[in-house]
Amino acid sequence: MFKTLRLLLEAVQVKKEDGSLIDSILTYLGPSYSVLVSTLHSTIEAFISQGKVYKSPSFDDFRNSLIREEEKILHLGILNTGNSSKKALVAK
Repeated sequence: MFKTLRLLLEAVQVKKEDGSLIDSILTYLGPSYSVLVSTLHSTIEAFISQGKVYKSPSFDDFRNSLIREEEKILHLGILNTGNSSKKALVAK
């Protein structure tokens, strides 16, 4: 699903920069992804608090991380493949 997100957005003529697209995805992820979201925000906060510049991942790198996370939580049985947060994300 995440592999085709950019194509779906482009099909409806919505162009987003990588950072904006990542922020949109993070907004719609359900509680099953809380560890991923929390880790990302903690990493950003750590960079900023140390006075370092945080460089956001490319959309492709983020997507790959998200796919790996999804595979983990599917394996653990935490996430149902019919998860409504995914449907809401595509609908947005």
